[in-house]
Amino acid sequence: MSSDPVETMEVTQLVESKVRKWFQLNNLKRNGYISKQDFTDMSEAFKKEFNLSEKKFQAINTWLENGWEILIKKGEEMRAKGANGGISKDTTPILIEVGRKWRENGSISEDEYLTAFKEIVSINKNLFVETFEAMVGSFFDAFDVSDSGYITTETFQRGMKCFGMTNTEAVDMMFHAMDTKKEGKIDKERYVGHWVEFMTGDNKDGVIAQFLCRM
Repeated sequence: MSSDPVETMEVTQLVESKVRKWFQLNNLKRNGYISKQDFTDMSEAFKKEFNLSEKKFQAINTWLENGWEILIKKGEEMRAKGANGGISKDTTPILIEVGRKWRENGSISEDEYLTAFKEIVSINKNLFVETFEAMVGSFFDAFDVSDSGYITTETFQRGMKCFGMTNTEAVDMMFHAMDTKKEGKIDKERYVGHWVEFMTGDNKDGVIAQFLCRM
């Protein structure tokens, strides 16, 4: 049995509000529920907006449609091997239920999403972060239309439009806050890092939180 330490976190009221905002960002129908079909539709929106290659499309589609299932499978495999940070129906019941609903093409509510998040980060924060990084990284790769390793305010605007964010002034301000080097462009490491901080950090003035939580 592995005794390697596993990072965990307690979800504060601020983090809870940010996770809810992330859910709402993905809830394009604005009906309080997200389904696998919603993420399929979102993948298609990215494909159309950016004329994605099949490789980029499949990457986004995989993480959007199957991200929860990938996370759960990894967590269950860790549990089976006796590693710290593994998950089971006993330790993360709502997360497992979300996975079941996802497999059966059901819908999950905002509260279910939040509870599943709380369960996984209380057991294994790193497992969530690794999965989230891969998903957000696939968004970056879509926005990076020239494969330069950077995105610009123009491609960021187009990408956020696929999430239903049409307030171009607010999105532009968010981009410039994320562009901490003031280069007019953002690399993948910084982009992904800002979103991870948004989901797991406890700073209300974080570069994304200061805009997204007020929208």
